[in-house]
Amino acid sequence: MRGKKILLRPIRKSDLSILNIWKNDEELYKYLGGGFQPLSQEQQEKWMDSMIDMTGNHRRFMVLDMEETPIGMVGLYEINWIHRTCEIGVYIGEVQARGKGYASEACQIVEAFAVEYLNLRKIKLKVVSENVAAQCMWEKLGYQVVGEYKQERFIQGHYCDVILMEKFINSGGVLYRIKVGNCFKRKEYILPFIKEAV
Repeated sequence: MRGKKILLRPIRKSDLSILNIWKNDEELYKYLGGGFQPLSQEQQEKWMDSMIDMTGNHRRFMVLDMEETPIGMVGLYEINWIHRTCEIGVYIGEVQARGKGYASEACQIVEAFAVEYLNLRKIKLKVVSENVAAQCMWEKLGYQVVGEYKQERFIQGHYCDVILMEKFINSGGVLYRIKVGNCFKRKEYILPFIKEAV
C-alpha cells in the first residue's frame, strides 16, 4: 500500500534481523504495550510465523521509505469481526526516520485499509501518559480520550498511567486515496489531517 512518503507491506521472515534490532532498543520499546524486554534473534524467530500471519485477528505491516528500506511497523490488533473494532499500534524503529510524519501517515493508510477492506468502524489504543509525543500524534489523527488506567504500567522504576483513546473511522471525513497493488481506491474516510485528495 502506497502513501505520499511511505509504503506498507506485510512482514516477511527476512525482516527478522531488523525487527530484533528494534526490539532491543530500550528508548523505542519502553512505552510500547509489551514494554522493554531484550530478546535474542533466536527467540524472536519463534514468533515470526504469528507475526506474518494475515489470516487471524491481527494485521501487521512493515513501514518502508520510498527506497523500500524498512523504517518501522504498524498494525491493527485484536480485530473483533462482530463488533467491527480493533486496536492500533505503530512505531518508527529507525532513529533518522523519526519526526518526519511517517508514523502518522502509516496510521492513516491502515485506517483506510480498515474501512475499505476489513469493514471496521472503530479503532482503539492505549498510550502511556508520559509519552507526550505519541499523545499529540494520536490527537492530531482525530483520536479522543475516553478513559485512563491509573498506575497501570511499570516503566523505568515507577508506575505510569495509561490513557485510553478511540476513533470512529466509517463516517464523514475527507477524501483520501490509497494505492493497493496497481489500483487506486478512492473513498471517504475520517482522516481529518489529510487536507485534500491525492
